[in-house]
Amino acid sequence: MSLRAFLASALLLVAGPAFADPAIGKRVDAIFADDAVTLTEAGKTVLVYRTKPLDPAAEPGRSNYVGVLYAPDGTALTEDRPGDHPHQRGIWWAWMKVQTGGKTVADGWYMKGLSYFVRSKTFLGDAEGGGTLTVEVDWMVNSGPELAYVARETTKVTVRPLKSGARRVEFDTTITSRVDALGLGGSEDDRGFGGFSIRLVDPEHLTFASAGKTITPNGAAITAGGNMGFAWTGDGAPAWAVGLACKANGQAVTRWMLYNDRSMQNCVFPGRAPLVLKKDEALHLQETLVIRSIPKKKSP
Repeated sequence: MSLRAFLASALLLVAGPAFADPAIGKRVDAIFADDAVTLTEAGKTVLVYRTKPLDPAAEPGRSNYVGVLYAPDGTALTEDRPGDHPHQRGIWWAWMKVQTGGKTVADGWYMKGLSYFVRSKTFLGDAEGGGTLTVEVDWMVNSGPELAYVARETTKVTVRPLKSGARRVEFDTTITSRVDALGLGGSEDDRGFGGFSIRLVDPEHLTFASAGKTITPNGAAITAGGNMGFAWTGDGAPAWAVGLACKANGQAVTRWMLYNDRSMQNCVFPGRAPLVLKKDEALHLQETLVIRSIPKKKSP
């Protein structure tokens, strides 16, 4: 099977129904600590969700994200605080422009003027052997003379049980404005990147495919399908492929910022122009990640 065909099959899992393996003893579970929640399956770490910053004095906004996502064999597929872009996190959602009343008051991308207070964190297993971590988060702007409560976030991270060696992780985030006009916007250039992002390891050796076509990063936002496949090539590269699908308010996100150098991958939403939420109005984000092993090539 070609790499393009394999990525296409992986993306079918992204778009398809949730799957389950009812095998006893392989349930998804959670380990709670003061600053993180670790989701496991059969005792192996699936991901680590950071709920408090490791250095509150230096980086008060570095929380409310997935630090490390692991493949089923224990390979780390994401990296947190890489040396080339220290502001990048493993899996996170953030915007450069966080506005109130039309004025930019914080930058969640570079973690300036915005911090997250995790109000609660709970875990609930399901009958199929999977489980969902739910975190309730307050967004606090600290760029002014007083703290300002600007949004309430509820994020659910659901890990489905392994099936045929494949892992499915679903993110569901609702951000509700607590001010009269909350604006969320991307970078102030043609790329407009912002929203759900993932810092995959070894991006120099990534290949990309969407809708059955190979995608080549070009430094600009690319319009492609609603699903994107990522796979590594080369000796020593992770033997895994990752499929990602993103939605905002129920609509597929089809603009992507992709990089073959040391940076993140991003479902671009809403772009440079901010999305403005009235008080008590909500933004609903949904993302699905599927991790599958890449079949080894047979010797001739």
